[in-house]
Amino acid sequence: MSAIAIHQRGVDADTLTNGSRGDRSDHLSLSMDSHQRKCTIVRVEGELDAAIFPEFSEALERAVTSSSRAVIVDFRQTRFLSIGSALKLAGAKEAAVAGGVDLRVVAARREVERVLDVTGVRPLFHVYPSIQAALEA
Repeated sequence: MSAIAIHQRGVDADTLTNGSRGDRSDHLSLSMDSHQRKCTIVRVEGELDAAIFPEFSEALERAVTSSSRAVIVDFRQTRFLSIGSALKLAGAKEAAVAGGVDLRVVAARREVERVLDVTGVRPLFHVYPSIQAALEA
């Protein structure tokens, strides 16, 4: 069973360097940075499969339609990414561009990057190795 947490908070040093919460549950969190860079971070931990897809979809839509200038989707702690989730990401990219929002992806795991490749979604994004790199882009 997946555990879902959606919350808002400022991006701090812990957010930038520590993606893990120390447990094995699947989490989806939405973090809002209210500093100089108006940026929303959607962090997914665990498996992003059909069970958690509705929450991911809702969080992504909320982030893209928020007042943020940039949205970062953080897949660093994601062990599995469904094809449907990758395709949702492509749709969110279109909505982001239409709304003047820069949608960025952070991925460090081969499993996630492979799904982005096979679905044809990867060329739509510059995939960053860290939150810090995505924030500085």
